[in-house]
Amino acid sequence: MRYVLEYTRENRDIVSSEINAIKETFRDFDIIYKSDFIYIIEGNYRDIENSGFINYISQIIDEKPDYNEFNCKIPEGKFYVRASVPPGYNTEMVESTVGKILGGRGRISFNNPDFIVRAVKADIWYLGILVYSRNKKDFESRRAPLRPFFSPVSLHPKYARYLINTSYTRPGDTVLDPFCGTGGILIEAALMGRRIIGNDALLNMVMGTKLNLKYFDLKYIEIYNLDIKDLNINKAVDAIVTDMPYGRSSSVNDYDIQNLYKTSFEKFNELLKSHGKCSIIVNNLELLEYSKKFFKIINSVPVYQHRSLIRYFVIIEKIS
Repeated sequence: MRYVLEYTRENRDIVSSEINAIKETFRDFDIIYKSDFIYIIEGNYRDIENSGFINYISQIIDEKPDYNEFNCKIPEGKFYVRASVPPGYNTEMVESTVGKILGGRGRISFNNPDFIVRAVKADIWYLGILVYSRNKKDFESRRAPLRPFFSPVSLHPKYARYLINTSYTRPGDTVLDPFCGTGGILIEAALMGRRIIGNDALLNMVMGTKLNLKYFDLKYIEIYNLDIKDLNINKAVDAIVTDMPYGRSSSVNDYDIQNLYKTSFEKFNELLKSHGKCSIIVNNLELLEYSKKFFKIINSVPVYQHRSLIRYFVIIEKIS
């Protein structure tokens, strides 16, 4: 089966990094084509549903140079058409025309459809039956201010999911967040089927993480309250996913930031399985110099938070 993926328009590079990581991790789909905000894949789309950036996935039933040329059968039942078009097209005209071509008279229902048809313009026109639509309210319900315990400095769930998806782990694998804060990354990891371990040097953050995980009815292996240099785990973890401390928002105890990063990467190397990945966020790429004794950099994507702050989403792999 072939599918068209429609993704958010906020950061093309971060979506590309995530889709490629999912592809390499599960190896059950191929990328046939990609353009601005569109992917065409062949194979299993289910793992892509865990992305925070994919808005729609549709099973392709027809493809033509012009939408007026669509000519295919659709399932019995009520439906309606939605179109995704570049500037210059009349969206309502496309939807109306495609609906008529598909025999929509007496079958169009916006309130109780049996299925939804999407017409998507990329290199050509694709017609598909919608199989997945991202539940934006579900994501927003897990934002920091809506949790029982939160900090103003907290990662949006879609970026937490990016870290999990680019950690090259599968459901059942164990991931560690050594600077877990209020537990936002751990929440998404657990919802995606990973076994989770957390740590934070601040006791109130550890207690808050446990409270948040309980609120969402999520299980964890352990949440430690230790300085990073003292963190020890009996078995090597499959991946490390974390938003690295920075500036005034960090709880660095007696470290300056350089020593914290140096110690952290040494500890990551100790705790991580051979050739395991760390998917992390840093504010300063120069601090990655402290990782190069143990890790190689796979990818780095800048994400603009606001005019004065760029954060870098970085994937590193353990050398040995």
